[in-house]
Amino acid sequence: MPRIALVTGKRAAPRLRDLASMLSEKTGWVFEVIEAPVEVAALIPRELLRRVLMEHKGRYDLVIVPGTLGYSVDELEDAAGAPVVKGPEEPGTLLLLVELGEQGLEELKRLKRLEPSLMLDKWLEELRRYHEESPGVEVCGVKVPLRPPPLVVVAEVYVEQGEDHVEEAAEKAGELLRRGADIVVAGFSSSWSTDEALKALSRVVEAVGRPVAIDTPDRVLAAEAVSEGLACLVFTLGMDDPLFDVLPRGTAVVVAPYGKGYSLPAEPSERAEKLKHLVEKAQERGLVPVADPVLTAPGYGFGESIAAYYMASRIIKDTPILAGIANVYELVDADSPGQVAVLTQLVAELGASILLVTEESRKTTMAVTEAAIAATMTGISLLKKRPPKDLGIDLLLAKEKRPQPPPRLPRRRDKVFDASILAAWHGFRQDLTGSHLITVEKDEIRDIYIGRKGVVEIRGTRGEEIYKAAAFLGLASEPSHYAYLGYELCKAEAALMLRRSYVQEKPLLAPPWTRCKYYSAGSKRVVSLQKEN
Repeated sequence: MPRIALVTGKRAAPRLRDLASMLSEKTGWVFEVIEAPVEVAALIPRELLRRVLMEHKGRYDLVIVPGTLGYSVDELEDAAGAPVVKGPEEPGTLLLLVELGEQGLEELKRLKRLEPSLMLDKWLEELRRYHEESPGVEVCGVKVPLRPPPLVVVAEVYVEQGEDHVEEAAEKAGELLRRGADIVVAGFSSSWSTDEALKALSRVVEAVGRPVAIDTPDRVLAAEAVSEGLACLVFTLGMDDPLFDVLPRGTAVVVAPYGKGYSLPAEPSERAEKLKHLVEKAQERGLVPVADPVLTAPGYGFGESIAAYYMASRIIKDTPILAGIANVYELVDADSPGQVAVLTQLVAELGASILLVTEESRKTTMAVTEAAIAATMTGISLLKKRPPKDLGIDLLLAKEKRPQPPPRLPRRRDKVFDASILAAWHGFRQDLTGSHLITVEKDEIRDIYIGRKGVVEIRGTRGEEIYKAAAFLGLASEPSHYAYLGYELCKAEAALMLRRSYVQEKPLLAPPWTRCKYYSAGSKRVVSLQKEN
């Protein structure tokens, strides 16, 4: 029977004792609280912690210290006579120990920190089993649950006219399936002829190796695509759509409460009622409906559409609900990862089990993969009844959950220099060996040297490999030039990973608080952060 100590300060000790009692009851293990003689657990000095652990040496199989400590605990095991690991920042997360089991306890000792990532594989397996057992309908070979979890990611690719554009769309469709989409939709405008569109659709289907969904205003094209086995789902049938009487029984269709000219009812309740009528109509015709209350763009009734989802999910019980979250994030100038995460959780809690996503603008590159991650976060959140936080997966991009402890630095300093002053005195020194032009193109970094050894290009995906190759080939001689290459190649590698543009000697990231102004309601004036910082 494992014996586990929970170290804390005076202020948190009562709560930790309650948690220890609960953990002992649920696991059968022995949990005890060690109270350090400080008020706040995060402020326990390293040497004091060492002395506290020495007083209890050998009594426990594992010691869990506060996760808020700002230093490493790797050197404290000798003092404790047992493995020492950091706990979570939020004490309630200690309840993860209930699900870990003794095998997970060994993994915890190895990783040195109690984090939800220890549970991720277990939660994902639970999500898979729940998916298998929950009621749903099959759409394009994918089991779509009537209500989440999990969520199905449907990605739309718009096919433009022209052979090259068709090939690009086919390649894009295959790429989206590889990086998160469960189903691909091929979108066609009204400018296509039916025959040409069918040829293009065939190419997309060939590229992905299976039928795809189709979104087109051409009703003849939609019917033919289904008839020829190219389309497995048809978007979007409105109130008087002729496809209700044309499509063969068993065809999956998305229905939405559109009237003439793609108008929508103003009242959320009316939108939900019309959607229910459409679902019933599709079922009467032997079709397999997917209900879309339509997520309206921000500024055009986004709030009302949320209300429509709430109402529709309560009056339509036996049909999956779709949410086109791209209608929102494509029309907001904010990074897509955070938007996708919040929108996914929102629509899932409103009953949607299908996300329709696109990557139509440069700012939404990788949104399909972001949606796949968000769908997993939300799936676990709903399954475990916990916020989509501390799950072992996330959509954090530029920000971090917690600061990393700095390295231990020598206390002694022989000299201290101000870099800005030295840089001003040093100035620019030309490297007579040659110069370098750095670009990011087609998923790789290119360093083009122009100098005494001719014109040489080095290609790669890692900045470190490129500057090492440049050094091996002798394509620089000045130490400051090598430092410059490392600096620029690091930026280029980051741009490659983030799928951002890279421009040599220009900043890679410019956070909004360094370039935007805002209106302050409190002071009734416009504030420019760039000037005030």
